[in-house]
Parts: sequence; structure tokens; C-alpha cells
Amino acid sequence: MRRSKDKWIIRVEDVLLRLIIICITTLLLSQLLLLKDGTRQYLSKVDKMEGEDLTSTMPLYADTPLQITEETTVLKNYQNLLRKSEVIVIKMIKNSNNPYVFIMVNGKKVSDFGKGDNKLTVYDGDYIEIDATALSQPVQFIIKVPDNSLLSPQDGLVVEGAKAIIAVGKIKFKN
Repeated sequence: MRRSKDKWIIRVEDVLLRLIIICITTLLLSQLLLLKDGTRQYLSKVDKMEGEDLTSTMPLYADTPLQITEETTVLKNYQNLLRKSEVIVIKMIKNSNNPYVFIMVNGKKVSDFGKGDNKLTVYDGDYIEIDATALSQPVQFIIKVPDNSLLSPQDGLVVEGAKAIIAVGKIKFKN
């Protein structure tokens, strides 16, 4: 009985060895056929494009200067969807409609006071500043936190300054 199992294993090995030899022979034959131009066009689909300049139809200069703009999309800041957020309101007490005063979050200008009060979605760890460098007279702002769910800044905080970047502070949530 042991001899019949051994014969079966030997037969399987012979078949596998023949398959390996057939595959290697087929690979070598196909590579040799690629060296001839007559058969190469049938075996290689990208060979027709070889040597063609694909960028020749494109102009070498742009008609207008390149302008990079940040579009506000959901997918742009998808990681913010996973973070806890809060809406705060920043009101300018004097000069309430001034487009030259900006709100900055983490160093980027996100809004201005051209339309009055600003509702701002903030996340834990954001740093809020108000850029009032364009104004020569002192201005005051009041920060409203509707749900009172922040440790910093506190609801009703009043900040003021003139010709400066006014720090509102770092956003900290209550645990």
C-alpha cells in the first residue's frame, strides 16, 4: 500500500515538473516573438504608442497665471467631521460692519466682519485670533458660547485692541 502512495506522489511531481517546463518554454518563446516586428504588433498593445510624443499638442505656457484657491468642501476637511465641534459667535461691539477686520483660526483668515456678527465652527485645540491691524481706533469684541460647553474661551469674554492681532485663545472643551 505504501508503494501505491509513493507512485501517486511521483506522478504528481512529474505532472508539476512538466507544467513548469511548459510555462517557462512559453515565456521564453513569447519573449523571442516580441523581438520580431511582425509578431510584436499582435502581442504588445502599447507598442504602437512607443516613441510618440504625447505632450506635443499642449502649449508650453499658460494663458492666465496659476491661481490656487481653497474651496470649502466636505471632503477637504473630512477629518474635522470626526472631531467634536462647537459653534461660537463673535460680535464686534463698535464698527460692527467692517470688512477689514478678520477672524483667524490657526493662522488662516476664515471670515471678516463685513456682514456683522460671525458664527464660527471651532474644534478642540484651535487657536482663535482677530486681525484688527487695519483699524487705527480701538475695537471691542464679545465672544458668545451658546451651549457653555467650552472651558476656554468663556461665554461673554470681551477682548479689545487697536492696530493689532487680538488673541481670543485656544479652544478647550469640557470633558
